[in-house]
Amino acid sequence: MIRDEHIDLGVAEGIITAEQAARLRSLAARSPATTSAAADFHDSDVDPDDERFRLIGGFNDVFVAIGILLLVFALFGLRSAIGFGVGFAFVAMAAAWGLSEVFARRLRLALPAIALALMFAGAGGIAAYMLGSGLLPTPVEDDGSLAPIYLLSGIGVAIAAALHRWRFAVPIDTALIAAGLVCAVAGGLEVAGVMHGDTERALVSGVLGALIFAAAVRIDATDTSRLTRRSDVAFWLHLLAAPMLVQSVSTLLLGSAGQFVQAVGMLVLFAVFGVIAIVLDRRALLVSGLSYAGFAIGYLLSEGLAKDISLSLTLLGLAALILLLSAKWRALRNGALRVLPLGRFRQLVPPASA
Repeated sequence: MIRDEHIDLGVAEGIITAEQAARLRSLAARSPATTSAAADFHDSDVDPDDERFRLIGGFNDVFVAIGILLLVFALFGLRSAIGFGVGFAFVAMAAAWGLSEVFARRLRLALPAIALALMFAGAGGIAAYMLGSGLLPTPVEDDGSLAPIYLLSGIGVAIAAALHRWRFAVPIDTALIAAGLVCAVAGGLEVAGVMHGDTERALVSGVLGALIFAAAVRIDATDTSRLTRRSDVAFWLHLLAAPMLVQSVSTLLLGSAGQFVQAVGMLVLFAVFGVIAIVLDRRALLVSGLSYAGFAIGYLLSEGLAKDISLSLTLLGLAALILLLSAKWRALRNGALRVLPLGRFRQLVPPASA
């Protein structure tokens, strides 16, 4: 059965035009048979609550990804032995681009496409840093700060990922663009002397993380059934935004509090993030908050128990929590969507599953 992702692929391959794709979608929307078939496919094979994304289609994906990883190590080894660092960065970009033509564009292998997108963007960041470091008023080596590296590398990663996305449309490319821009903005603010302490860094991280999170929610809203490639794009954006939000919120709200207050506050924040994750049907916020929740539970247990026992009990509690959430995820979503006054926001989240 032809789905939205196949139509998008046809446009990318030049088989049909964007106008023809829009007409096909309009025809499918007007056809009761097609709508019924799509519903049957969704009910039997895809559940939005499973939060599926394309990573491995078969062991060949892993096999190719291992080859790409070996290629990266080989290039780094040659660069150390021969020198000519910026040249090897461009060689890595050319190799990643050529391999993407085969494994990402023609064969559509998910895991190799992700690895090649990371390779191309990373090489672009290295090339931008090497080319731009000589243009800075203060040499990077004498500055002692990582801000110039973030600035230059972030610009390179964003540009390289944008080029890769334009040609190959790998879902992780959008998140790589966002990550590059985050590094560039943070590095630029620090180089300009606007951002100094941890509070300013947490504020900038929180604002940028919120923007990425909002973009991810908006993209998710265009595919609440999680059937198209847009769902994968949103997944990677959620995965990028979640740790930025968790870290910044915890620092801004609990940074100056005592240890006991921090521990209790982190558990409250984890519960809030958990509710948001359940409503959005995205587990990234929960995963990012697990480490903070673990430290909080460990601290509270260590106050009344020996440290060796408290660590084991903390791990046991986190394991039980994850397994319980996984087993009761649909029931929790059903209850949350019934109880919470979501209003118009309800249209932006996946419907509750039976």
